[in-house]
Amino acid sequence: MMFMLFAVGIAAVFFIGALISLNYGRRLGLQYRKHTNGESTAGLATVEGAIFGLMGLLLAFTISGALQRFDDRRQLVLQEATAVTAAYDRLGLFGSNDARELKRKLEEYVRARVDLYLMRHDFLLLRRTEDFSREQQNQLIPLKDGLWNAAVAACPKSDYQPACSLALPALNSLFEVARLRAGAAEKHPPQIIYAMLFGLGLGCSLLAGFGMAASAARSWMHMICLPVP
Repeated sequence: MMFMLFAVGIAAVFFIGALISLNYGRRLGLQYRKHTNGESTAGLATVEGAIFGLMGLLLAFTISGALQRFDDRRQLVLQEATAVTAAYDRLGLFGSNDARELKRKLEEYVRARVDLYLMRHDFLLLRRTEDFSREQQNQLIPLKDGLWNAAVAACPKSDYQPACSLALPALNSLFEVARLRAGAAEKHPPQIIYAMLFGLGLGCSLLAGFGMAASAARSWMHMICLPVP
C-alpha cells in the first residue's frame, strides 16, 4: 500500500513538473524568437533529436528489462510446480507408511508456499525488494526442515534404498527453486535509471515547450497528453 501511494505521488509530481517545464520552455522559446527576430530554430533540431532519442532508448530498455524479469518469474513458478510434482511422485517410492507421511508433509509445505504468495504484500523502497509476510515465512522454515529431516530419516545409511537417490535430489531442487524465486523478487533496475527517466522526462518537456513557441496559441491538449504516458 505504501509503495502504491509513493508511485502515485511520484506520478503526480512528474505530471505537475512536466506541465511547468512545458510552460517554462514555451516562454523561453517566445523570448528566443523575439530576441532573434523570428529566425528559424532548425539548428536546434539535432540537440532535440538526440535528447528525445535517448529518452526513447532508455524507456525501451527499461520496459524490455521489466518484461524479461516478469518472464523469468513466470518460468520460476513453472519450475517450482514441476519440482513439486516430481518430488511428490518420487516420495511415493518409499514404503507405504513413509510415503504417506512424507507426502503429507510435502502438501503442508506447498500449501504454505501458495499462501505466502496469495497474501497481500508490499514493496520496500529502501531495500528495493518485495515485503512478504514475515509470519508466513517463519512458518515455512519448520515445515521445510520437517520435510527434509523426515526424508533423511527414511533413508538410513545402513539400509540403502534406491528411492533415496531420487527423492532427496528432487526435494533439494524444490527448495532451490524457492530460493531462486526469493532472489528474483529483489531484481529491479538501478535507482539511477529511475532518476534519469525522471530528469530526461522533464528535459524533454522543456524542449517540447520550447518547440511549441512556434505557434502563438497554447495547445493545452498537447501539453496534457505529453506527460500522461
